[in-house]
Amino acid sequence: MWKFIFISLTTLAVINVSAVRSSLMNIGCYADFNLGSPVMNDAVTNISSNTPEKCASYCTSLSIAYSGTENGNECYCSEVPPTVKSDFCTTPCAGDSKQICGGVNALSIAFTTIPSLPATNSTKRGLCWSWNNNVSTFAFFSPSSIPWLYNWELWDPRPVGIYSTAEYIPMCRTAANAPKILNHLSKCNAKRLLGFNEPDLPEAKGGYYISPYDTSVLWKNYIEPMKTRCNMTLGAPAITSSTTPGMGIDWLQQFFGNCTASECSFDFLPIHWYGKSLKNFQKHVTKVNELFPNYPLWITEWQFTGFSVVATTNLIKQAIQWLDAQNYVERYAMFAPKEAARMNSMPNAAMITDDLSGLTNAGKIYAGLL
Repeated sequence: MWKFIFISLTTLAVINVSAVRSSLMNIGCYADFNLGSPVMNDAVTNISSNTPEKCASYCTSLSIAYSGTENGNECYCSEVPPTVKSDFCTTPCAGDSKQICGGVNALSIAFTTIPSLPATNSTKRGLCWSWNNNVSTFAFFSPSSIPWLYNWELWDPRPVGIYSTAEYIPMCRTAANAPKILNHLSKCNAKRLLGFNEPDLPEAKGGYYISPYDTSVLWKNYIEPMKTRCNMTLGAPAITSSTTPGMGIDWLQQFFGNCTASECSFDFLPIHWYGKSLKNFQKHVTKVNELFPNYPLWITEWQFTGFSVVATTNLIKQAIQWLDAQNYVERYAMFAPKEAARMNSMPNAAMITDDLSGLTNAGKIYAGLL
């Protein structure tokens, strides 16, 4: 059985059919059979009103040139087309019965020219560096182009002389870390301090939940004093993108209600996002900015999930260019400079090769090399 997640197209891409139609080239009918797996497997979705143009629009939103329709409502994307011709493309499209959208194990293939995006650099970019990363992999990045890092901890993970010109930013990750802040930062050896990490995420979902009220008490007792003592710039607690009541933005608004301007100060807002759509990523970041326009945003964790390596890297390239263009996005750190085995079920977004010998294409894009 094919193990692909089918997702509603409306959550993934904006259909610009007229733009796609003008550049769409129909290639022909090809067999879809490859030992139980689709021959086009960079991205897959179902479209209830499927047409060749709508499928191509979905694929081009991922910067993938070849699209294939099958069984009327299925849409497949691939960097390379199938090679075995078929005569079984006979199924009308779900969205237009006058057009054919493949058949049983048969794909109607189309090609759309994808404009290439240049490599870019931005000093907004940072490294979210796990405590157990191999120190040797620092060598794959340049502090001149990625000039800051954090590691979800209060201690600097770098050995002396390694990536030393980059700014290290400590974080008070959990409630248990709060009383340790002064001990770690007593010499005022940091300019900025990140607040709690996803305190809105319940323990049942793997988080270290702290109520908005309890977080405000910890903030007033341990974090706010660092602004007075060391003149530190403070980042508010980093929230998830969940829309569940009591999480995400709702949690942050409750926290601000308990930690008012007379007692608490915040210089920027860190947020996290994981998902399957560039449009949804942009929508979420834009919404946070609209709700809190007085604060610069830091996206300190973000990544695309559920796509092939090709689709993931294409989305990353589009995303970083969009982030670089948003003046209210002050900094961002993409998850993560790791090899695939340690990517928390997101192996296709790994920045480091499995043998720790260099950067993947995702890593090269983030480093401004591709």
